[in-house]
Amino acid sequence: MRKKNLFAAFVCSVCLAVSGMAVVVSAEESQTEAETDAGAEAATDAQESTEAGSEAVTAAEESAETETELVVPERPDYMASDYVTLGQYKGLTVVREPLEVTEEEIDSEIQLEIQNSDAMETITEGVVQEGDIANIDYEGKKDGVAFDGGTAEDYDLTIGSHTFIDGFEDGLIGVAVGDTVDLPLTFPENYGSEELAGADVVFTVTVNEIRRVPELTDEVASSVTDGEYNDVASYRESVRAQLEATKEQDQETALMGDLLTQIANTCEIKGYPQEMIDYNVALMEQYYRSIAQMYSMEFEDFLSSYLEMTPEQFQSEAVLACQEMMQQELYLKAIAETEGIELSEEEYTAGTERYAQQYGYETAEELLAANDEGEIRISLLLDKVYDFLMENTNIVDEEPETESEDMTELTGAELAAETETDEIGESETAEAETESGTEPESETEA
Repeated sequence: MRKKNLFAAFVCSVCLAVSGMAVVVSAEESQTEAETDAGAEAATDAQESTEAGSEAVTAAEESAETETELVVPERPDYMASDYVTLGQYKGLTVVREPLEVTEEEIDSEIQLEIQNSDAMETITEGVVQEGDIANIDYEGKKDGVAFDGGTAEDYDLTIGSHTFIDGFEDGLIGVAVGDTVDLPLTFPENYGSEELAGADVVFTVTVNEIRRVPELTDEVASSVTDGEYNDVASYRESVRAQLEATKEQDQETALMGDLLTQIANTCEIKGYPQEMIDYNVALMEQYYRSIAQMYSMEFEDFLSSYLEMTPEQFQSEAVLACQEMMQQELYLKAIAETEGIELSEEEYTAGTERYAQQYGYETAEELLAANDEGEIRISLLLDKVYDFLMENTNIVDEEPETESEDMTELTGAELAAETETDEIGESETAEAETESGTEPESETEA
């Protein structure tokens, strides 16, 4: 499991959000990559010992002062058509789900934005409620002895976030500012620490202060948006627009995923270009060597401690991971070769400007300095292929559910119960009509 997660972290950290095929690193990732996605699994080991209610300061954060730059080697070129037998890729049908933003979603987003702003109300008298941010001191004890990672002061805990083990946050609801309570709790059986897994403990918690989301007013809206929106209505509308944009992107991603899955089901990969496998494996190894360096560890020690594998196993796993990572690129590049789709220099120049803005670089030159030109070119080409595919795909909007469709989803027991109710109702009607001297109508009567 750990190996799979780390390879997935590598793929996610270096892949484009749209095409998901090529290595393009954002400006922020090029500076802090080692302490984010790639170090997530390694940081988990440090976090597991404090997850129950500690200041989970990960090992990656402790070592973040040393920045390690990922040097991307030159990307080789190859003919995808030599390795792929294409099936159907035009005239396919994908279903587009309806795009809707609810008032509840807007409320939730506004609450998050207020929590992350300076507009929170500070409560010095009162009790903790769901959704509050409670500033607390706590100490956890097992058999009367404080355990490692179970003590902290001035910790900000959002009530309802499920950050701590079950019962911790619920146990603080109703506790007044300044009060101290003992929370007898039990760690989960599958908890990461053997010492604490399934253990009964007691947390002694003091509530120092409460911060609460205030009622949304024009003043609060202005404060949260730094004066960009000075009334509630315009602020809510801006949040709606943001959520719609996010859902549109999610909608586009879902369409792309559906389309690529259908294409993959009709294509056959006959092999992989060895030069690309070697390139990607070298890139992956270089990436994890940078993580090992951040931890001041030898690469072999890092592999053993965090990936639980030998260098030989790493190479073998890396080949499989890189083959999986390459599959969609092979399909789309083969389509480009078959359809004669190419990237012009004008499109390349415009694309680098777009990528620079999208990935947080001030200029296209900075983008090129941090990324291999070949990676940018293949990414832009695959974007162009995807546009071609969408132009040749039938997009069907999903119809909202109707009452009849809802009925088809009833279980057999529910349908039987409804039928029985209908029959009882019909029987009672017939009896009433008979008693009143009126014969019930025959279903076969003309």
